[in-house]
Amino acid sequence: MKGIEGISRFILIRYYWIGVFFVNPCIAQISKVNNLQTELKNVKSDTSRLRILQQLTEAYSSVDPEKKFQYATVYKKLGEQLGNDSAVADAYIHMGISYGIRSKLDSALYYFELAHRQSVKSKYLIGTGRSLADIAYAYDRLDNKIESIKYNFKALEIYKKIDYTRGINQCYVNIGSIYFDLKQYRLAESYFNQALNSYTRSKDQAGIGSALFELGNIYLATGNDRKALEYHQKGLDIREDMGDLNGSSLSRRGLATVLLDQKKYAQALNVLEKSLTETRILKDKFLEGDVLKVMADVYIALKNYPKATASAAAALKISREIKSKISESAALQALVIVYKNTGAIDKAFTAQTEYLAAEKQIQTEKTLKDITLAEFSRTRTENAELEKDVQIISSKNTDYLTRLNNYSTAISVTLVILVSVCLLLLQLYRSNKQKLATNKMLLLQKEEIDAYNQELSMLNEVKNKFFSIISHDLRSPLNTLQSLFIIYREGDIEADELRLLLSKMEDTILSTGTFLDNLLEWSKNQLDGMRINPVSFNLNRLIAENMSLFETNAGLKNLSIRQSNTDQVMAYADENMINLVIRNLLSNSIKFCSPGDTITLSAEPQGNKVVLSVQDTGPGINEKTKQSIFNLEHALSSGTHGEKGNRLGLILCRDMIVQNKGRIWFESESGKGTRFWVELPAKI
Repeated sequence: MKGIEGISRFILIRYYWIGVFFVNPCIAQISKVNNLQTELKNVKSDTSRLRILQQLTEAYSSVDPEKKFQYATVYKKLGEQLGNDSAVADAYIHMGISYGIRSKLDSALYYFELAHRQSVKSKYLIGTGRSLADIAYAYDRLDNKIESIKYNFKALEIYKKIDYTRGINQCYVNIGSIYFDLKQYRLAESYFNQALNSYTRSKDQAGIGSALFELGNIYLATGNDRKALEYHQKGLDIREDMGDLNGSSLSRRGLATVLLDQKKYAQALNVLEKSLTETRILKDKFLEGDVLKVMADVYIALKNYPKATASAAAALKISREIKSKISESAALQALVIVYKNTGAIDKAFTAQTEYLAAEKQIQTEKTLKDITLAEFSRTRTENAELEKDVQIISSKNTDYLTRLNNYSTAISVTLVILVSVCLLLLQLYRSNKQKLATNKMLLLQKEEIDAYNQELSMLNEVKNKFFSIISHDLRSPLNTLQSLFIIYREGDIEADELRLLLSKMEDTILSTGTFLDNLLEWSKNQLDGMRINPVSFNLNRLIAENMSLFETNAGLKNLSIRQSNTDQVMAYADENMINLVIRNLLSNSIKFCSPGDTITLSAEPQGNKVVLSVQDTGPGINEKTKQSIFNLEHALSSGTHGEKGNRLGLILCRDMIVQNKGRIWFESESGKGTRFWVELPAKI
């Protein structure tokens, strides 16, 4: 099951973009572009020009994404001149695709949003579905799974309405891929099976091969090697019959991973050699590097370290050529294993250092994606507010013009009789109106300045709290890590002691990562404001899902987790926020309980409310901590296995529950356990 983790998912992502945007091989597309450019010079009809520009825009996807954007711009302008709203929407989609291919996802999202608005406005359903699907995938690339799955379901609804089979199947695959990333393999399997059945009904051999590949990965991830082998072999047979080198190479790579898991090393190497030959014919460096990495894993399993070194080194070279930090990290990890097993400690240390640097770069890129997404959301909100302001101003201007016309009519009627008097009154009226408008404008400016000052004061306070927490909570694990490096460098530590310290350091880093997740979520809510989306949902279902999620962690600490009531209890709140609340409360109980302790979760209806309970038999909370458990004042505590804890998760829980018109409280006694209650509105 190791092979399907990590890098293979990035292969799926990369080939999704190829499947959506790159219809034909690049060489064929270059020939098509040249023919279309010649045809464009010879046509005179605007309608024919529009058709050729559309084909050129599509063809440039696999040739030159920047020129694709240029032709999409020309295509849009001509569509506007001809009043063809569908062409304008399509042009916006291709502009977004151009940026998506270049990984400029903020710009891609902007143009996909424009395409969606244009499609809805013109009732262009296929464009509406395409723009929604593209928005969903852009959010997936930004690791925003919630937004991605939301837009995929919206696209699926549109595609089903117009019975667009290709779009429906792509949505099934996209949704399944998201659940795969979240390790919700049963849900992922159900969507991939829907895609497979649909492709089978329409006799789409390429789609069938793709769906079989996805299902093979699912069964490998869930430990069903027999079915994984069967599905990868079926997919390979179909793709070989079609002459699809890219697809057969992917299927061989999946097949080899299963054989590696089954310890059938000779067969795995034979399959990988064929896959490697195909990737080199295709000149696909990304897939070639991944295949070499799997070959290195097979040679490591065979303890053939010279060949393992050669394969991993080749994979590393390719990953650096294509600038893929994910592939580089995987190749370095294999080299670390080889060097350790061959006693090349210096090389192992160098490879480990480079591996950590690559992982750090990957994390930095993920953080940059999160910041980009947050900035895009903020900009989108501001743009919506500006559009609203423009509409209000336009309405007021229309009203003012109407009034002025009325005044002019009245003045014209009475001008002959009271010329001098009316002129005087008009002058006084205008002077008074100008003064009133000036005073009103000054008053509005003063109110705006006061509001800005208040907002700046709040942001400054949030900033101070944010940096105070970061400077304190990050210094300790960093100092510990520095001390460990010093001890290791000086050679004053035994191997067993080093393993123990590394184990503790791993717990510290995991705890610090959880803390940073909560801290970033809290600071985001402080800065942007918490937005809730209340829906009716079964609270006991949410409890069961989180119990399943933490089953392994509880088992490692020998804890018992049970659910006292499994009846349907419907709450009305933001499901994602309440899911985070349950996860934080359950995580805290596991963190502070000792082996043999019991954690009980329940949800019961109480009139127009529902009450969630998380109770444990752990050490309880002392009186001093009770007084400040929901305060932002800095505090740290340690779990029963040395896990680091802080109160930021509870503060985030409290804020989310309050925003959902609920409340949270707890009871605890030292040595007798703790019980948290969460009260929420019941289903309307």
